Amino acid sequence: MSTKRSVQRSKAIGATTAAVLMLGGILLVAGCGNDKEGEPAASGSPAAGATAASSPKSNLPMAITASIYDRGTVPAEEGTYESNRWTKWMNEQSGVEVKWTPIPRSQEADKFNVLVASGQAPELITSYDRNMLSRFISQGVAQPIDEYIEKYSTSYKEYIKKHPELKPFVTFNGKTYGIASMRNTQAATMIWIRQDWLDKLGLKLPTTVDELVEVAKAFRDQDPDGNGKKDTTAIAMSNAYSAVLDDLFMARGGEWFVEDGKATLSFFTDRYKEALTLRKTLYSEGLVDKEYVTDKNWARQKQLWITGKAGILFDTFNNGPTVDFYKSQPDAKLTPLPPLSTKFGKNGYQEEVPNYLLTIFNKDMKNPEAAMKFVDWMLDKGWYNLSYGMEGTHYQLKNDIPVTLDTDKLKKEVSYASEYRIVHQQIMTPEFLLARAGSDPNDQKVQKAVGDAVTVAKSVKYRKDFPYTPAVDEFTDVSGQFQKKWDEIVTKVTMTPDLDAEWGVSQIRSEWEKLNGKAIDAKVQEWYEKNKADFK
Repeated sequence: MSTKRSVQRSKAIGATTAAVLMLGGILLVAGCGNDKEGEPAASGSPAAGATAASSPKSNLPMAITASIYDRGTVPAEEGTYESNRWTKWMNEQSGVEVKWTPIPRSQEADKFNVLVASGQAPELITSYDRNMLSRFISQGVAQPIDEYIEKYSTSYKEYIKKHPELKPFVTFNGKTYGIASMRNTQAATMIWIRQDWLDKLGLKLPTTVDELVEVAKAFRDQDPDGNGKKDTTAIAMSNAYSAVLDDLFMARGGEWFVEDGKATLSFFTDRYKEALTLRKTLYSEGLVDKEYVTDKNWARQKQLWITGKAGILFDTFNNGPTVDFYKSQPDAKLTPLPPLSTKFGKNGYQEEVPNYLLTIFNKDMKNPEAAMKFVDWMLDKGWYNLSYGMEGTHYQLKNDIPVTLDTDKLKKEVSYASEYRIVHQQIMTPEFLLARAGSDPNDQKVQKAVGDAVTVAKSVKYRKDFPYTPAVDEFTDVSGQFQKKWDEIVTKVTMTPDLDAEWGVSQIRSEWEKLNGKAIDAKVQEWYEKNKADFK
C-alpha cells in the first residue's frame, strides 16, 4: 500500500464518513476483533507513512518481543501464532523484528504470572484486563512511557491527544504506563432470535424476560423447523451466556455496582437472585441444552445454532449471523432482540469501555525506540492490512471501501490477523458494513444483521457503575479463586431441583467471607471514594 494511496484513502473516507455516527471499538467478548468489521481512519488521523523521531545514537537492533492472544484460530496451513504470513509481513514492512509469545486467552493471568515470575515476560505485554496490568505496574514489572512517546513517537502522540477518553485507562499515579487503542464499536453482547420462526408460529417479538421464556417454550414445543419432530433446543449459548443473562437484570457476575452509595458485588443484590432464578428456569424447563456444562469449547452449542436446532442465541453482536449459518439456513431471518424489560427496568446490552487493547512496556525492554516505531507503524499502516488483508487478493477498493473478494479465503487467511493490532483506526457503521460485503449474498446478510445489532445495542444505556475493575490488590489476589467457587455454586443451583437462588447467594456470600471479603469490601469502598470523581 503506497503512502500516496493511504493519504488519498484517508481523505476520501473522511468525506464519506463525516455524516455517519462513529462508533468506538470490538469483542468479542468475547471479544474481540472481527475481520469483517470496520472502517479506515477518518480524516485528520495521523498521515500514513509518518515516522517516529529517530535517535542517531542508538545502536540497538530494531527488535522487540510481544504477547499475542492465542485463540486457536490459526489454520495449520497458515502456520502458528509465532510464525505465519502476517508475522513475516509485519517484520518486513515495519522495520522492526517482533518475536511473538502466544498467551492462551482462557489462561491469560496464569500464563503471564508464570512468565513474569520466571523473568521471561515479553517486552510488550498486551491485555484487555486493566486490573492485571495495574498489578504488574505496582509490582514494578512495567515502566512509565511518557518520555518514549514524547521522544520517539509522532502518530501515537497525536492519536492519544485526539482520543482523550483513552488516557484514564493507561494512567497510573499521574504517569502513562501503556499504549491504548480505541474500540471500533462499543457494542458487545446480543440476543439473536429467528424471526422466521416467530413468523411461522404467529408470535410477536418478545419485549420482556417473561415473554422471552414463553417464546422459548413455543420454539421447544411447536416444531418451528417443520421436521415433524420435537427436537428443538430453544436457546443456544456461547461463552457470553452468563454475561448476557445476568446483564438482563443489571447484575453481571463478579462486577461491582454502587448501591445506596456503597460498592457492592453483584451477587449481593436482589437483581442477581432474579438472574439466577431465570438461569435455573431455563435449565429445568429444557429451554437450553442440558449438556452445556460439559461443552467446554461451545462446539455443540455452535452446531445447534448453525444447523437450525435452536431459535435463540445468547452471544455477541457479531457472532449470531455468520456465513456458515446462512449457508446452512438459507431461508433464515435473524433479528437482534432489543433490550428486554424486567421488574427492575430495562438494561442495555454490554457497552464496552472506550479502549480496546492495553499494552504496557516491560521494565527490562532493551529498545523502547523500536517499540514506539512499531506502534506508530501499526497505527499508520499495519492495522489496515491486518483487518482487511491484501488488496487484489482479499479485497478490492470500491469508493475507497475494501470490498471482500472471497469470504472463505478472508476467513482462512486474514481472520486471525486482527489479534496483532496493538493499535488501530478501524471504525464501524452499519452503512460501511453492508457496502463492504460486496456481491456475496450470504455476507450481505451477515453484514446487514451485524449493522442492525450495532444500532440496537445503542438503543438503551448499559448499566456500568465502575468504568473498570477497582484497582485493589486484595481483590485481584482472590478473584480467580472466588470465580471458581461461584461458578461451582451457580452450576449446582442450576442443576439441582431442590436448591434455589436464595441458597446459592448464601453460599456465594459464605465463600466470599472465607476469602476475607468484608475487608475487601472496605478496600473497594475506599478506592471508590477516592476515584469516583473521575468516573464518567
